[in-house]
Parts: sequence; structure tokens; C-alpha cells
Amino acid sequence: MSQTQDPPGTVDAFATLDATTQADLVRSGQASAAELVEAAIVRIEAINPALNAVTHKLYDQARERAAGPALSGPFAGVPFLIKDLLSVAGAPNTMGCRAFANFIAAKSSPYALALEAAGLVTVGRTNTPEFGLIDTTEPKLFGPTHNPWDLVRSPGGSSGGAGAAVAAGMTPMAHASDGGGSIRHPACHNGVFGIKPSRGRNRNDGSPPMPFGLPDIAVNHVLTRSVRDSALMLSLTEDPDSQLGRLGFVRDPLSTPLRIGLVREGTSGKRAATEVDDAVLSTARLCESLGHHVELTAWPFSGPAVIEAFLDEWMVLAAGVVQATCTWTGCEADTDRFEAWTLALARRGAALLPDRIAGAVDQLMQASRALDGFFETYDVLLSPVVPHPPKLLGEHATDLAFELLFERVVANADYTPVFNAAGTPAMSIPLNRNANGLPLGSQFVARVGAEATLFGLAYQLEAARPWTDRWAPQSYPVLAR
Repeated sequence: MSQTQDPPGTVDAFATLDATTQADLVRSGQASAAELVEAAIVRIEAINPALNAVTHKLYDQARERAAGPALSGPFAGVPFLIKDLLSVAGAPNTMGCRAFANFIAAKSSPYALALEAAGLVTVGRTNTPEFGLIDTTEPKLFGPTHNPWDLVRSPGGSSGGAGAAVAAGMTPMAHASDGGGSIRHPACHNGVFGIKPSRGRNRNDGSPPMPFGLPDIAVNHVLTRSVRDSALMLSLTEDPDSQLGRLGFVRDPLSTPLRIGLVREGTSGKRAATEVDDAVLSTARLCESLGHHVELTAWPFSGPAVIEAFLDEWMVLAAGVVQATCTWTGCEADTDRFEAWTLALARRGAALLPDRIAGAVDQLMQASRALDGFFETYDVLLSPVVPHPPKLLGEHATDLAFELLFERVVANADYTPVFNAAGTPAMSIPLNRNANGLPLGSQFVARVGAEATLFGLAYQLEAARPWTDRWAPQSYPVLAR
């Protein structure tokens, strides 16, 4: 039996349209921003009780913006959701943490202002784990988000609320961010498209730089159903002063073949579950059928050493955010305000000696240089996104014994974090499913600044094996039929 609240008897006229098409309807006068927003609100109210993807509803503000002066921007009038990590003026900004349960942001980050300038109408905030520090979306503050492909499974994290919302048809795209896989994991688990841009590509999100010379690892972008929505959105939010040069709107598929290096083992040296490995091999064969050359290869660095260094950075990040929260709010670092996982990471990060952190910086820099060399031989790296299909909710619950949870999280992050440290663009494309119908994404990575290569390949794959009409069982287009 469905857990949704009485959706209408027929799918609304906008539910299956991507953001580009919805914007075209507004621009041509065939629909108004108010109509798009009202339809999205109906979808959220119908589907969210089962999924818990949207934690804050900003309906009044959205209606006021949609009914106001004519919106401008390529996505003018399109309803949108923003992850509860990004600062948006006048909106709740809890970051999934009980210490910030009642916090309202005073101003918007430069990245949020770029989203607004694109013409988007924000109808709500999406669920995220506390400070985005884990690979599932089950915060104590709001409870778990459920995967629309199977309600007992995780949508991934930390952009799990965004992934579930887009997969369920609440809005055609949603803001997401990625510090170790947090765009790619939810894209993989929810059967949507997600690309992590290069470091330095997008406008700043207001976060301070990492301490001790550690590389900035977190980037912002969106989760979408179509490749073109993602490509257009990136052109609208990129930093015009980026040292990477202007990317612009990548509109077309590739016209030349690529050299693709296929990596089957994770950084641990272990191969993914058979169904995941089979899926990435299927993707490799699809690429070959499109004229690309695929060659089996290996990581160009010591995987375990790189992951250990990345985890040191992750723990330093946790220590900094807990300390800053306590300073800002005057609270204590206890389990009444923070989750056990966050506190344990923070304690370990605070205890790391300067020499250990310097060693981590050096290790991550070596890995980045090694990847530079890799991309002299190959245009693109292909791998799984995660080693397993979506996990059951509770398997990564933040109150589990730390060592057990740490082992599970590290194992699940076997393919993605190194690209955050290196600053390379990486994407998850929903090309495959397992025997139970659960989505299995494939990860493609290119050299720093080469988003055009990834988008061009994504357009090819989208045409060869379409996914935009493939809807989850707990999605509005399916349940409202």
C-alpha cells in the first residue's frame, strides 16, 4: 500500500518535464511561474510523507516570488529545492544539527544568490545528515529520508533529500553539494544525474577555507533528471573569475572518441559487489559501442594511503565545525546537541598532531599529481560509484558503535573521495539497475576543468540508454496515475 497522501487521479502537466522544458513553458506564456509552483507544492504534499525528503516548506515565500514581478533568468519560474547546508536569507538553516534547530539565515551565500538569479523559485529545503558528514541521510533532528525506489533503503548522503526529491518528481532538479561523494552517491542510489564540478568552478558558498593547507573538497551543484539541466545550471553558477576559464553552456554530445580507463577495484583494492561490477562492465561495453576505446587499468597511487589521508581531513573538518558551532551558539559539545558520529569524528580530528596533518596534505597532493599523469594517458576514468546497491536504512545510523560505523562508511567511500581531494570533475550516470530494479550508477571522471568532456559523454549515454522516463515506484508520476 502506498504511504502517500491522496495524490490527484492524473499526473499534472508538469510532473515529468525537466527544468529546461518547464522554463520554456513560462517563457512562451504557455504556463505561469505560479502554476508551476502550485503543481510542485501538490507533488511535495503528496509524496513527501512517505519519503521525508523536504524538511522545511517555503511555500509562502515561493508563492510570493512566483506572483511578483516577472522573473528573469534561464530557469525563470521553475520550482526548486535547496539542501539544508546552504545559507539562504530568511530560511531555516539547521545543517541537520539540533544545535541549529531554530536557526534562520540572515543572508544568502554567493552561490545561493546565483541560484536566485537563474530565476528559480525555492519551495523548500531538503534533508541532510548532520553537517553532511556521513553517506546516508538519517539525521536525529528530522529522521531518515527514504529511497523512492525502495522505502526501506537509504537514498545516500549527504544530498539524500535532494536525490529522493528529484527521483520522486517533486521538482525537476534540486541543489546538492559534494565533499566526498555527496552528489554522486545520491545520484547513483536514486537513479538521477549528478556531476561534481571541478574545484574552483563555481561561485563560493560562503564556507571558510580548509585549515592547515588541506585542499578544499566541497563543491555545490544540482541533481537533475536530464543532462542539459545540469549543464545549463553549471553555466549559470560558475565563477566568472575562475582560473579554470569560462565553461559556458555545454549543449552537444561529443564528436570525437575518448580514451577511457576502467578501474574496477576500489581504493581498498577490493572489487565491488558482483551486480555493481557487472553494471560498470555493461557501461564500458556501451561506451565501446559508441566508438570510445575502453582499457582496464588501476589507480595511479596507493589507494589505502590516500583514503587514510582523506579521512584525516574529514576528521579535522568535523572538529572545526563542532568547535565553530559551540562558539557561535554557546552550546556544549554533547549528545543533546550533536550526534555521536559527529562528536567521535571531531574528537579524533582535534587530537591529530601537526605532523600527521602535514603528512595527509602531502599524500593528497601526491595523489592529485598522479591523477594529472593518469589523464595524460586517458581522457576519462570509469568506475563504480559505490561498492553496493543502496543500503538498508539503519546500517549507517549515527548512534552505532563508532568503529563499526567507521568501517562501513570507509568501505562505502571506496571510489569517490579522492576526486574531491584532487579537485577533478566527476559524475554519476544512472545507466543500469540490478535484478530488484534498484538503480546502479556509473562514475566518470576527467581532468580538472574538463566538465565539457563529461557533459559531452553524458549526452551520448543519455541518448543511447535513456533514463529520464524511468520513474521510481514511490514517485508522483507513478502513484498519481
